[in-house]
Amino acid sequence: MEKRNDHELVEQISKSDYKAFDELYFRHWNHLLKIAIKKIGDEDDALDVVQELFTEFWDRRGKFTIEKSVGTYLVSSLYYKIFMLFRKKGIEEKHIKNYTSFIDGVESSLPYEFAEAGAAHTEMISVVAATIDQMPEKMRAIFDLKHKQSLKIPEIAQTLGISPQTVKNQLSNAMTKLRTATQGQVPGVGTYMFLLWLSNLS
Repeated sequence: MEKRNDHELVEQISKSDYKAFDELYFRHWNHLLKIAIKKIGDEDDALDVVQELFTEFWDRRGKFTIEKSVGTYLVSSLYYKIFMLFRKKGIEEKHIKNYTSFIDGVESSLPYEFAEAGAAHTEMISVVAATIDQMPEKMRAIFDLKHKQSLKIPEIAQTLGISPQTVKNQLSNAMTKLRTATQGQVPGVGTYMFLLWLSNLS
């Protein structure tokens, strides 16, 4: 039997095909778990986050479409899940401290948790995933090395044979594209905080 691509699997999942869900799950599980462990630093929490991501993906089957890369959509969803984990636990790590002052005074304006955002969450993640897919090749490569492989700026520069300043410029331009693309998404403050967190991940 010919191997089905990710979009074919998503189409079958929308029809409650659990075998298709299993295939997508095992195709992406390990990669997502590795990212989660690197970002969170705790394997148990990472397992919980990835499992919750796939549980919600199944529960919301048929209620959303993924026009671009399914892999990018899942990674973008994972970023948001990790962000909400840190926010829920109140972890004051380096990448959280960068916007602690921003959170003060606006917490009450966040009406929904991530899992309750429903269509707004799906739309925001879809926009983020599509924007990443549409980035110029070099920009996308740098963004992936930074956020999918957790390389530091000097490591990215060495890997690609470019200057650290070029890496910084490309990452800055990538975040500008993401902020522009997600303007007007709901909830606005939550989207901004997520992108701010993403831009400061180390």
